[in-house]
Formats: sequence, structure tokens, C-alpha cells
Amino acid sequence: MALEYIIIIFLIISIIISFGIGANDETMAPLYGSRILNMKQILILAAIFAITGALFLGEGVAKSVGDKILLLDYESSGISQNAVVMTILISTAIVLIISSALGLPISSTHATIGGIIGLGLLLGGGGGVNWSTILEMSIWWLASPVIGFIVTYGVVKLLNKQKFKSFKGFKDYEKSENTYSYIILIIICITAFSRAGNDSSNSVGIVVGVGGDINIIWLLIITGLGLASGIMVLGRIVIKNLGKMTELRPSTAFAVQVPTAAVMLIGTIQKIPLSGSHLLVASFVGLSKASNTPMQKGLWKIIAVWLLTFPIAAILSIILYFPINLIL
Repeated sequence: MALEYIIIIFLIISIIISFGIGANDETMAPLYGSRILNMKQILILAAIFAITGALFLGEGVAKSVGDKILLLDYESSGISQNAVVMTILISTAIVLIISSALGLPISSTHATIGGIIGLGLLLGGGGGVNWSTILEMSIWWLASPVIGFIVTYGVVKLLNKQKFKSFKGFKDYEKSENTYSYIILIIICITAFSRAGNDSSNSVGIVVGVGGDINIIWLLIITGLGLASGIMVLGRIVIKNLGKMTELRPSTAFAVQVPTAAVMLIGTIQKIPLSGSHLLVASFVGLSKASNTPMQKGLWKIIAVWLLTFPIAAILSIILYFPINLIL
């Protein structure tokens, strides 16, 4: 197949993946759960920051995903780089779209890197994957939900302590909650901005790794539009599911979002692909424990899907590689 047609196919699948990532983006769930904005306002706001975040923050993380994980010598081994890239893109798209249709917030980062690891092991054995880079990323992946849980738990306890000490009546409480409505809106916009930059790597990173004449700026713009489209068309499903996970008000939504905003922004600046889904859900669990409110059913299903994302993506990429390699 001619190279120009392969590049066009890469771009089309990248758009599909970015659509799936946008559809699975639950960043705005605290706004919905705390009733600060209605769903239409949430979707418009999310779409705006999806486009700007991908454009201004997407390049660094995309290069980390595209250049630093696979260690395959395509020339000497005779492996088709185009087949590898196509396989990873398609397997990621399938995992994301199925999970979004089921309303399950999964890690697009884990779906992409799971596929990369699967092909690295298939085509290069133990030496086909840069394990030091995977280890560095894994430390972030393991630490971030722990941070989300601990910080949210602590902030909720402090807020409850403040409430008992300072509030003299319902008017004081209502005034405080109104203030937190503005604060959480700003924090979630920061999160959406950095999250879009981080998540865009999962649709364009492996394409960027191919090199060639691909204009990364235009690729990031297209990715941002894909993210925004996914949010507008299907995003409400995951936002509603996660927003109802536990009882929320503006102050507790603030407690949930603070660690997510901080870790996602720092990780994106450091060019580390992260899972905003894991962070946010861990924060919801921290909120539930600190406030002694029950979690809605479905948490264990979400956790099970998280654990299965890596092996499912890896196995799917291995299965898809053989027919794709024959076609290309």
C-alpha cells in the first residue's frame, strides 16, 4: 500500500481514537454531580478545553509515547513499522469505544501502552520494550490514585472541621458552597486543559513516532477536534455515571478535583502519560470514606476493567497484527 494512503489511514484512526478518548473523559463529572452546571454547559466547556489542551500541551507527552517505549529495529528485522502503528491504533480505538459505550471510565493511556507492550513482546521479545521507561511511568500510575485518595480524604476532613467551627447557620454554609462553586469551576478547567494534553498522546503518540512529514501541530488540532466531538456526542454517559458515584456538593467536588488537577498538570508538563480516570475515581473513594457516604454500585466493575485494560489491549494488538501485517 502506498505510503500516502497509509498516512491517511493513520490519521483517520487517530481521529477515531481521539473521539473515543473524548467520549470516555469524565473530568467534568464533579460539576455534574454537584449541580454547578447543567449538562449542556458542561459539554461546551469540556469541548473548548479539549481543543486548547491538545494543541498547547499535547506534543511533549505524544513524543514520550511515540519514541520511548518500543525498541524495535524495523530495518534489520524486516518488521513493518506501518503494520505496528496501525495495529496499536486500531486496538486502542476498539478498547476505548467499547468501554465508552458501556459507560465505563477506563485509562486510554493503559489501552495504548498495553497495545504497545503486546506488540513489543511479540516482535522483539523481552528486549522489544523499554522497561525502564515503563517502570518510570508505572511509578506515576501507582502513586497518582494513592495521592488522589489521601489528598481528598484529608481535604474533606479539614472542610468538615471548618464547617463545625466556623459556620453559625445555613446562610454561612450556603455562602461557603457558593464560593466553592467558582473555585471548583476554575480547577476543573485547569484539569480539562492538562488532561486533554495528556490524553491526546494516546491517539497521536504512536503516529508521531513514525516520523516523516507529518505536521504535529495540525495533528494535534485534529486530535483536539476529535476529543471535543467525542465529549459532545457520547461524553454525557460516563460523566453521568461517575457524577452519581457518591453524594457531591461544591466543597466536596473541590476536594475531589484538587489532587486530580495538580497531578495531571505536573505529569503533563513532565511529559508523563497518566490516567485521569484512575485519579478521579480514587478521589471519589477518598471522599466516600472521609464523609461516610456510600458509593454507588459499580465501583468494583470499574476497578476490574482497569485491571483488565492492559492484558486486553495487549492480546488484542497481538491478534490484530497478523491480518494487518498481511494487508500492508
